[in-house]
Amino acid sequence: MPFAVLSALGIVMVFSASQSSAIINFIKQLIFVVIGCMGAFFFFHMNLNVLRGKKILERILWIIIVSLLLARFAFPPVNGAHGWMNFGLITIQPAEFLKLALILYFADYLSKNPWNERLRIRSQQIIQFSAWRWPAAALVLVIFMPDNGNAMITLMILLVILLASGISRLWGATVVALFSLGFAILPTLIKLVVPASYFNNTSQHYAVSRLINFVNPWENPDASRQLLYGYYAIAHGGLFGVGLGNSLIKPYLPESNTDFIMAIFGEEMGAIATIAVLVLMLILIVRIILIGIRASQQYHRLMMFGIATLLFMQTFVNLGGVIGLLPITGVVFPFISGGGSSYIVMSAGVGMSLNIAAHQKKLVRAHRDDIIARKERL
Repeated sequence: MPFAVLSALGIVMVFSASQSSAIINFIKQLIFVVIGCMGAFFFFHMNLNVLRGKKILERILWIIIVSLLLARFAFPPVNGAHGWMNFGLITIQPAEFLKLALILYFADYLSKNPWNERLRIRSQQIIQFSAWRWPAAALVLVIFMPDNGNAMITLMILLVILLASGISRLWGATVVALFSLGFAILPTLIKLVVPASYFNNTSQHYAVSRLINFVNPWENPDASRQLLYGYYAIAHGGLFGVGLGNSLIKPYLPESNTDFIMAIFGEEMGAIATIAVLVLMLILIVRIILIGIRASQQYHRLMMFGIATLLFMQTFVNLGGVIGLLPITGVVFPFISGGGSSYIVMSAGVGMSLNIAAHQKKLVRAHRDDIIARKERL
């Protein structure tokens, strides 16, 4: 239900938030939703064990690595990053498919190489170079696109899968504490790392510029106009919004139907509707986590935790960039932002979740007077 509602809202909002070619963007998003739903239906009915095995997973990673290389060296950059392969009618972002591929890869790998509680180390296979080379190569390519948003999301997905695979509590608590501390002091870290001369230089690299604008968007309003107009849009919307299609900030906000669609959503639909969308996302994420908790196989459990982390981090990074909690990264909001690659990947994740949920054995409570059934349960 949340998946269907969010997808329908996405189609409407892509049309409403588009500055030009609204009909074309509407049709494209509708096609993406149809393809995504077909993908979810396909993964819902397929045998997920087909995706297990080192050879098939490595082949998938090879295809993605080749696509990343093509995007990096054969296609022009978009907003300073080489993350897209533009074929005219369609645009493919390989980094989106990498996230799901790595979830499948490490869910399979870590379920076959469980944590050894006695030795507090994993079996020797986990440190073999052959097991880590292709995922590492793909992740390095994403970092050097540069695609910092997707790189951060991918690293967090891998961290959660690693923690969920049975790592000791001490290591888990240490890693979580370090990441929490790093997030809390992120602006201070940026000020320490980025030289002071960069703050008054308008010609610096776009990634550095985004970090500087995140620290103090009011220092250079012209360079921070995307973030500031996002603030204006949210403030203008208030609690109930100005009405669908009545946005005043949309003409001044770049990427209004993709990266910053939630700013337009907040302006047109209001804060209450925005909270409702976040509640729907939370319901979807929690249900996937519960599926993972109830899963009888470690492979399914790790897969569910990875997909839930993907949806959570996509939501957090996108909305964090819109409201200024995080630097702007170009990450889209799940199911609502325009774009096909992200929608198809997350729809596939929903299909896999439904597949695992459908095949979980539900315990049937025997009647207290049915002695035979109660003995069979025992």
